[in-house]
Amino acid sequence: MTATRPKTVPSRKKTKPVPPHNGLLLVLKPTGITSHDVVDRVRRVLKFRQIGHLGTLDPMADGILPLALGVATRLTSLLINHDKVYEAAFRLGVETDTHDRVGVVTAEYPVPDDLDDAKLRRVLDAFVGEIEQVPPLISAKKYKGKPLYYWVRRGKTVPEPPPKKVTFYAIELLRYQPPVLHLRIHCSAGAYIRALARDLGRRLGCGAIVDAIRRVRWGEYEEHQAVPLAVFENNGELKPPYFIPLNLIEPHWPTLQANPETIARLFRGQPVPLTPLLRFIRPPEAAVEQKWLKVLAPDGQLVAVARIDYPDFIKPHINFPQLWHPAKKENATS
Repeated sequence: MTATRPKTVPSRKKTKPVPPHNGLLLVLKPTGITSHDVVDRVRRVLKFRQIGHLGTLDPMADGILPLALGVATRLTSLLINHDKVYEAAFRLGVETDTHDRVGVVTAEYPVPDDLDDAKLRRVLDAFVGEIEQVPPLISAKKYKGKPLYYWVRRGKTVPEPPPKKVTFYAIELLRYQPPVLHLRIHCSAGAYIRALARDLGRRLGCGAIVDAIRRVRWGEYEEHQAVPLAVFENNGELKPPYFIPLNLIEPHWPTLQANPETIARLFRGQPVPLTPLLRFIRPPEAAVEQKWLKVLAPDGQLVAVARIDYPDFIKPHINFPQLWHPAKKENATS
C-alpha cells in the first residue's frame, strides 16, 4: 500500500492588521484626571489600543489634548513640537513644592501693594522671547532612567535639572485681581507654565503658583474644535472638526501624489531625485519652504512622509507600508 503524501500547505506571511482609525482626535480634557486616563477612556470607546497623546496636561489642567490614533502614532516625533497657548491664573504670595495649587506649601509672603498693570506688564515682558528655563522637579524630565516626579514622590533627593532653552512668544496680562494674575501665554513646546510661575514669583519677590490652567490652542487647532471627553464617550463618533484623518494632518505640508515606483523606492529606504517631482508637488513652492512632504498613493492615501533636501532629493522618513496596496492598477502622475 502506497503511503499518502501529506498535502503541502502554502505558507502565508502574517501581516499586521491595519488599525480601523488613523488620524488625530482633539479631546477637551477635564480637570482631575491624567492625560493617560484620557487615552485609556478613548481606547475603551474605540476598542483598540494604538492611541497616544501628544503633549501631557497635568491633572489639574484642562483644555485641548490631541490624541494620535492608529498609524498616526508614528508621526508623534514630528507633531510634539507644536507651540501652545494657555490661559492661566497665577496666585501671588505663596510657593509650593510643585509650583501649583496641588502641592505642599513651602513658603508664604506678603504681596506688594504697589503692583499695578503697568509694572506687571514690564516684569512679564522680561520673560518674552527665548529664555533658559529650569524644569520643575515634578516633571517628566529623566533622572537615572525615570521621570523626576518618580523620585520626588518617593521622597528621594534629586539634582535640579539643567536649564533648557524655551520660547515665550507672548505673555498677555488679561487682568489682575489681587492676589491673582490672569494671563494668556503663547509658548513653544517644552516650556513649563509652572516654572514660569515660579520664576515670575521670584522676580516679584513674593512667590507665585499656578492656580488654574487651560490649554486653549495646540498648533493651529483651537479648543472650540475639540470634543469634550464625556461627549465623545457618549457618542463615540469620529467626525470633523475634532477628528482629522491621516491625509489631512499638517495641511501646510506639501503633497506629492506619487507613482508606485517612487513609493517602492522610499519603502526601500532610497532617496528619490527631487527635480523630476517638482511639477507634481502641491504647492510646488512649498518644497522650498517646508521640510516635510506628504507622499500619497495614486488613490490619495497617505503612504509616507519624506524629508525634503532641496534641491536634490526627497528622502524616506516615515513609511506606512500597511496602507499601500501596490497590486492595485492605478493611474499615477509622477
